Amino acid sequence: MVNEEELRGKRIYVGLLSIGCLVGAVVTMILRPDDTGLLGALVRVGLLLGAFWLAMPTATRPAAWKRLPSSNWAIFGMIISAVLIPRLKYMFPVMAIFAAVAWFARPRK
Repeated sequence: MVNEEELRGKRIYVGLLSIGCLVGAVVTMILRPDDTGLLGALVRVGLLLGAFWLAMPTATRPAAWKRLPSSNWAIFGMIISAVLIPRLKYMFPVMAIFAAVAWFARPRK
């Protein structure tokens, strides 16, 4: 397992990379507004690294995905599949069925 000091260093590094990419996107937008490919890549990578930074564990809490119950994993999978499938209007009934199954099949306390 990773010790706390190494974990903190990695978290800071990911946060700085995220901020660097987003600042680079702003600079690119100001200096070269016609270079949309680089701008889009910097924004996407910066946002993704920011999401990783939020999901990383800290000294006081575990990683974000460790706290999800199994029914939330099913809902997360439905959201991802809805984003990936271009015909979203046909997926609503399927997602409703999966949500109902996940709701009733969840572990009871």
